[in-house]
Amino acid sequence: MIISFFVLLVSYANYPDDVLVYASGVSEPVTYLSRDSVFYIALGFFVLINSAPIGIGAVLKKLPSETILTRAGLGITQIFANLFLAADVHFLSILNSRENFNYANFGYLIYVTGVLMIISIGFTLIARFVLKK
Repeated sequence: MIISFFVLLVSYANYPDDVLVYASGVSEPVTYLSRDSVFYIALGFFVLINSAPIGIGAVLKKLPSETILTRAGLGITQIFANLFLAADVHFLSILNSRENFNYANFGYLIYVTGVLMIISIGFTLIARFVLKK
């Protein structure tokens, strides 16, 4: 959680005034957002990712004790969601730098963190509904 927030702050400091958030297949700029808009959107996701397990955990405490695996799954999902957010924010920072990077070399990281997040959500659902006693 702290690392994700640190990446968000460092990336925000490196963003230009207009942040490129979408480019066409031939790397032509399509959509720009202001630097502050990108920061507040990412900050909103950060707050949502890190506060949702608290509310969900409060509901799970009222359920029977076999939901222990579900609470662990929520923690794992929160970790991977923070990793996904940090990878996305950092990718935008690299995309908007004025250097000539080959994005194909590290673009897969966004997909890997997304798949890990989906797996952790799947683990949570399996633990909740399939592994009940």
